[in-house]
Amino acid sequence: MWKNIAFVTPDIAFGIDSVNSVAEKVKSLNGKRVLVVTGPSVKSAGILDKVLAPIKSEKIDYDVNVLQRSTTEPTTDLAEAVAKIVSDGGFDVVIGVGGGSILDVAKMSSALTTNPGKTREYFGRNKVKHKGRPTIMIPTTAGTGSEITKHAIFLDQENNVKKAVASDALLPNVAIVDPMLTVSSPRNVTSASGFDAWLHAAEPFVSKRTNPITDALALEAVRIITKSLGVAWSDPNDIDARYQMSLGSLMAGMVLNNAGTSLVHALAYPIGGEYHVVHGVSLSVLLTSCFNAISASKGRRLMLLAEAMGENMEGLSVREGVEVALDAMAAFMKSVEMPISLTEVGITDRAAVGRWAEAGWQERRLLGRCARDLTVEDIAKIYTEAFDARI
Repeated sequence: MWKNIAFVTPDIAFGIDSVNSVAEKVKSLNGKRVLVVTGPSVKSAGILDKVLAPIKSEKIDYDVNVLQRSTTEPTTDLAEAVAKIVSDGGFDVVIGVGGGSILDVAKMSSALTTNPGKTREYFGRNKVKHKGRPTIMIPTTAGTGSEITKHAIFLDQENNVKKAVASDALLPNVAIVDPMLTVSSPRNVTSASGFDAWLHAAEPFVSKRTNPITDALALEAVRIITKSLGVAWSDPNDIDARYQMSLGSLMAGMVLNNAGTSLVHALAYPIGGEYHVVHGVSLSVLLTSCFNAISASKGRRLMLLAEAMGENMEGLSVREGVEVALDAMAAFMKSVEMPISLTEVGITDRAAVGRWAEAGWQERRLLGRCARDLTVEDIAKIYTEAFDARI
C-alpha cells in the first residue's frame, strides 16, 4: 500500500563538541539577545560554562535562568514564569540546556510569548497555533528526545496527572546534540533516560502510525541502544558508548516525533502524576504488560524488535516469539537496574486500578495510535498484570 509520508525534524548539529556551534546557530536565527534556561545540576557539572563560552566569545548578549523545581515533571507555572522573563527581558532566542523537563519548559515558555494564557489551556493536540521565539535545544541526557519533538510534558497539579502539549508550533528550530554533555549524567539518569529513548523507538514501531522511514530508524535505534546502554551505565566515561547512546536517542526522537508513542506512555501518565516517579521508571514498570496486551496484532513486530536486540527468533512461532521478546525486554531493563513491575517501586494499591484505568483511557491522543481498541476494563487488566509482571 502506498503511503504519503510527512517527516519533520529541526536543524540538527550532532557530534563530539558540537556545542561549540551554539553561537553560529544563534546568529543563523538572527538572535541578538538570548535567554539560557537550565537547571542547578547542569550548572554545577560545568555544562553551562561549555554552552556559554561560544556565546561570550561572539559577544552575544545573554542571561541565564536556573530553574528550581520540587517535582519530577515540571509544573505548568514554571513555563509561565519563564515566558514572562522572555517577554519582559526582550529576549529573541530561547536556549534550553538540560534533560527533558528543562527542554520542555524552554519550548513552552517560548510558545507562551505568542500564545496568551496558561499552559494547561494548551493540553492536547495542536492547540498552540503560533510559533514563539526561536529555540535551540541542547540535551544533557540520552535521552528524552525533547530536543527534536513537538511535545512538552507537564504535571497538571489540579488533577495530579501528567499531560502533554503537542503542536507543530513547539518544534525547536535547532537541536545541538553533543555526546560529551551526557558524560556527567548520574547512573540512574543514564538508565532511565536511556530506556526512555529505547521505548521512543520501540513503541511507535508497534503503533498504527508507523511508516517505512520511522521503521528503519526505530530498528536501528533499538539495536544501538540495546548494545550501548549497559556500557554507558557501567562505565560513564566510555565515550564511544556515550556517543552511540546520543546517536540512538536522536534517532529514536525522530521516530517519536513522526510516528508517536502510544499505550505505554498513555498508561504511565496517571502513575507518574500520582507517585511522581521518574518518567523512564513509570514506563519500564508497564512495558511488558502493555506489549503483551497488543501481541495478538503486533506479535511479528515484537519479534522484529527482539531480533534488533540480538535475539535469535529463527524457527519460532509468533506465540513463542512474543514470549522470547518480552523476556528479552525484561532482561534488558533488569541489566541496568530498571524496575519491571509496579511492586518493585512500591506501588501496591490495587484498589487504585479503576481510577488509573479511567485516567489512562482518557488519553485519546495516545490511545488513538494503539494497535488494539481498549476498554477501561481492558486497561484495568493491564495495570493489574503490571503489579507482578515477569518478576
